[in-house]
Amino acid sequence: MDAAVAGQQSRRRIRPPEPLVMAAAPPTPAAFRCPISLEVMRSPVSLPTGATYDRASIQRWLDSGHRTCPATRLPLASTDLVPNLLLRRLIHLHAATLPPSPSPEQVLSQLAAADGEPAAAEKAVRSLAAKIAPEKGKRASVASAVAADLDSAVPALLSFAKGGAGADARVDAVRILATVAPELVAYLTGDGKEKPGRVSMAVEALAAVLSADGVAEEAKDAVVVTLVAEDLGRIATTLLGAGSNGAAVLEAILTLPAADADAKTAIADRPELFPDLVRILRDAASPAAIRCMAAAVQVRGRPARASMVRAGAIPALALAVAAAPTAAAESALRLLAEAARCGDGKAAIAADAAEVAAAVMGRMIRVGPAGREAAVVALWLSCCAGGGERRMREAVASAPEAVGKLLVVMQGDCAPTTSRMAGELLRAVRLEQERKGMAASYDSRTIHVMPY
Repeated sequence: MDAAVAGQQSRRRIRPPEPLVMAAAPPTPAAFRCPISLEVMRSPVSLPTGATYDRASIQRWLDSGHRTCPATRLPLASTDLVPNLLLRRLIHLHAATLPPSPSPEQVLSQLAAADGEPAAAEKAVRSLAAKIAPEKGKRASVASAVAADLDSAVPALLSFAKGGAGADARVDAVRILATVAPELVAYLTGDGKEKPGRVSMAVEALAAVLSADGVAEEAKDAVVVTLVAEDLGRIATTLLGAGSNGAAVLEAILTLPAADADAKTAIADRPELFPDLVRILRDAASPAAIRCMAAAVQVRGRPARASMVRAGAIPALALAVAAAPTAAAESALRLLAEAARCGDGKAAIAADAAEVAAAVMGRMIRVGPAGREAAVVALWLSCCAGGGERRMREAVASAPEAVGKLLVVMQGDCAPTTSRMAGELLRAVRLEQERKGMAASYDSRTIHVMPY
């Protein structure tokens, strides 16, 4: 056998090594998951109907007054919960076959490495959020892991929360941010020597936590308590300098019950509050600035209303009524109605009569019932109450389709008081039109009722 043939036989006998394949974790049987929470049960208990649930989930169901089985909808002859010991043993045996879960630090590393890979990032965020459930007892370890590298972890979580992931995953990212609220608040009370962007990062994260619908009220209350326990004056100044996100945080302090009345009053009485909120509203068309103004007026009433008018809020609110999303426009309409309740506010509205009338009349039938009522109140106070302001009556009478829109409101589903105000406005508009020699009727073909 020559050397060439021997070499070929040798190459045929040598096989490359088989790739290492990790054994996949066994799937979790559906019977191990609670029908209510869809999580693996920790303490399975059975109802008389035979259905099994996690004790915490079914107890909440019963405590809320239900007396039926959630799965079968059958009435319960008894609410006794019988421990399902066999199922609990099987769940424990299954858990022993699972690979150990990664630590919070490892999950954060996975999140950082998943930049540009939404699926991998979502998996990392959901894994980390699962560790902060109260029954896990690991909230402190998650907070410690995030706090150890705030400068990279917080932006990654914020980016994910604002990205294209599913709603549940975005809420999970915000819930993780809530665990490090005290560390974020510390950036707001620093000596001003923090790294560039740290304060804005902290404010954006706090705003995300306090504005998210899926974050528990207890978590939001804890953030507010941390905020008001610090140097509230310095924090308010920092928040007002942080734009729309800062306004959102201030709104939460003014509205959530965790802050006491003294703290809310201290914020509402700050002389720079309304001037800064007006600036934010003009610069960013910020719905949060409108809501913060409304919260301050709710807290302090007449003094805050006067401060709002003096700060030049009327033109900015008129622009918001015309161009903001529906919810923000309704809030702006309510603030205009509040301003019209005082002499200075009525005069300020009359000074910008053309802009205010055009904005309010143009949006009146393109908002919901609460917004329409606020629009009518603002116009009635400006045009009719106490003799009204002539400039506002002229401006409303000159607004396109004013008569038709007021008729739409009167004939719609509104409160009797609103209907009466709209009727008085209609008479004032018709008289003004007759005085000016304008057409006293309207062409119904020109009325376009927009959807709410």
